[in-house]
Amino acid sequence: MLVLCPLAAHDGELTGNAVGSGKLAYLIPNLFGNSGIVLPNADHAAHFTSALQSNFGPFSTSLVSQLSSLPIPSPASGFIFSFDKSLGVYSQSTQSFGPIYAERAETLGKNKFFVGFSYQNFSFDKLDGIDLKRVPSVFQHQPAGAPNYVQDVITTTNSFDVKFGQQAAFFTYGLTDRFDISVALPFNSARLEAVSDAKIQRIGTAAEPNVHYFDTPLGDRTEKTFARSGSASGLGDVVVRAKATALQFKNGGLAVGLDARMPTGDVYDFLGSGAYGFRPFTAISFRRGNFSPHVNAAYQWNGKSILAGNIQTGTTGELPDQVQYVLGFDYGVTKKFTLAIDYMGQRQLNAKRVSLTSYRATNGSVFPQIAITDTSFQQNSLATGFKVNPIGSLLVSFNLLFALDNNGLRDQITPLIGLSYTF
Repeated sequence: MLVLCPLAAHDGELTGNAVGSGKLAYLIPNLFGNSGIVLPNADHAAHFTSALQSNFGPFSTSLVSQLSSLPIPSPASGFIFSFDKSLGVYSQSTQSFGPIYAERAETLGKNKFFVGFSYQNFSFDKLDGIDLKRVPSVFQHQPAGAPNYVQDVITTTNSFDVKFGQQAAFFTYGLTDRFDISVALPFNSARLEAVSDAKIQRIGTAAEPNVHYFDTPLGDRTEKTFARSGSASGLGDVVVRAKATALQFKNGGLAVGLDARMPTGDVYDFLGSGAYGFRPFTAISFRRGNFSPHVNAAYQWNGKSILAGNIQTGTTGELPDQVQYVLGFDYGVTKKFTLAIDYMGQRQLNAKRVSLTSYRATNGSVFPQIAITDTSFQQNSLATGFKVNPIGSLLVSFNLLFALDNNGLRDQITPLIGLSYTF
């Protein structure tokens, strides 16, 4: 792990109007400059900074804190081995290759070793049902200056392009016939682009156009576009797992386990969560011929992270905990082909949500606005995929993850492809 940590790297500097830190976490807070929106009139402190932080600060937190809850494939092997006492050897004991995201009760087998690789790419479309290409926000003037000056507002229409790629390596070793240990090493890439079309609404200074204006050369100087973009890649948060089959019964079993997430990813480049996390889980699975249903339940506990606090002030906050569950099955269509389908649910506890509201100016004009609240909400997804065994103990996996709602940060369809081999 110590060898891999230095691999985290920033691929490109941020570009745009503002200067400052090259880390992605500062891209949205500094979209309009390090001091927020400060208009160029030297005779009047035309600041809209406080409104920027009250609107975009929580929005940025809501956007990026959910990157820590993205699903990763299970490090469980598609091949399960059990000891045949009559023959004195280990033999493959399953009729299907198991689920892709979910867990089953069986462990790998004593002294067996599993290695796997996967890649999935998220291109986020919506945040709490709001189109990320059209996010409205209204910035109010700081309460200083003439009464008519502070009536002016700046309205913005903002577009965010958020992409996240995850390449993960998995290693699982069977210490005993009923106990596995696993390590997941994610290598992540993040790209964020923000564009804001801003317009000064001269509510109180319609007759005084030289009070509030942008430093643009043409027109009445009421409109300006701000843009920034950046990307980064490197090691994400390493996850260590222990899993044990606690109960075996005819054609099935019950397993318990614990995932421990280490904050090894660069939190300021959105490559990691910035917090330790622990996830106890249970898995029940059955076998009836080639058909294997399974049920998983887990609780994800998260610590404090700068992503859930305030990037500008350095204040940390609690990342939302989650209650997670999976209902699904895998079916061995042939000896070489397994179909896997899972319904995946997770409840974000006391998380930030974004909603659309409106701002009413002093002259009665109404402008669309975003509002941030703390609440719990449900996210539901459907995973459909298959595993193919072309040769030996090699498995090729493919999956499509479908978002079933618009709660939280969502990619409507996320593809995954993976390779694994069991020794």
